[in-house]
Amino acid sequence: MNFLDLQSKDGAKARIASQGAHLCSWIPAGGSEQLFMSSRSEFKEGIAMRGGVPVVFPQFSNLGTLPKHGFARTSEWRLLEASAVESSSVDTGAAQAVYELKENIASLTIWPHVFRAVLRFTLHSNTLQMTLEIQNTGDTYFSFCSALHTYLAVRDISQVSLHGLHGLHYRDTVTGKDHCLDDDVALHIRAETDRIYGGVPASLELRQPHQTTLISSAGFADAVVWNPGAGAASIGDMEAGGEQHMLCVEAASILRPVNLAPGENWRGSQTLEIRA
Repeated sequence: MNFLDLQSKDGAKARIASQGAHLCSWIPAGGSEQLFMSSRSEFKEGIAMRGGVPVVFPQFSNLGTLPKHGFARTSEWRLLEASAVESSSVDTGAAQAVYELKENIASLTIWPHVFRAVLRFTLHSNTLQMTLEIQNTGDTYFSFCSALHTYLAVRDISQVSLHGLHGLHYRDTVTGKDHCLDDDVALHIRAETDRIYGGVPASLELRQPHQTTLISSAGFADAVVWNPGAGAASIGDMEAGGEQHMLCVEAASILRPVNLAPGENWRGSQTLEIRA
């Protein structure tokens, strides 16, 4: 497993592991760490890391016959590009890294489809964009679920509020109930929370006393909100008290799997912007 340290001209930084094209750290220019990474996370080949931004593909959680969250997060991705961005369509001085994953013997034995996945990171100033593209390079249809399993670092989970989910329906994985209605103005985390929201708006806001994080997505139909609460004690690679300092807000496509015909492409993105 290799690591790439990426830095934009204005000082924004990111660290990416080749296994899973896993974003382990993001520090905006002049700012502090914005991603939670458990101190107990094992950086070993074939073992999923706890924190950062794991890539979920082609299965979400245990909703299928594949390993939990699929195989992308424990596969070795190939670095295609790591450079400053010169394109006029992207802010001058941004830094960018592009990773690629294709089928291999190991993946074909458990998921018999050929594909090309490309994950692009772009960072500058106080903004990070992650774009995932999936291409069906075979001659048969396939369907998949996917998510950018973003672990956001928070100072104190009791002082966090997530805005933008009011009036939406969700699947409550903790209780097993479906089609639940969120009728709160803002979501506050008081206990174990594991929800899959459908039909989410383009932007959500994670508010803390010291900052607001604007969470925007495109292409992904759903959003997952997860904090293990007291259940963190049973998670072997979660540090003690870690649940007090993280909240997963994941851009996802789960409730309706994506169907791709031969030659078709799908794209989804999540953008994080820090506002004072």
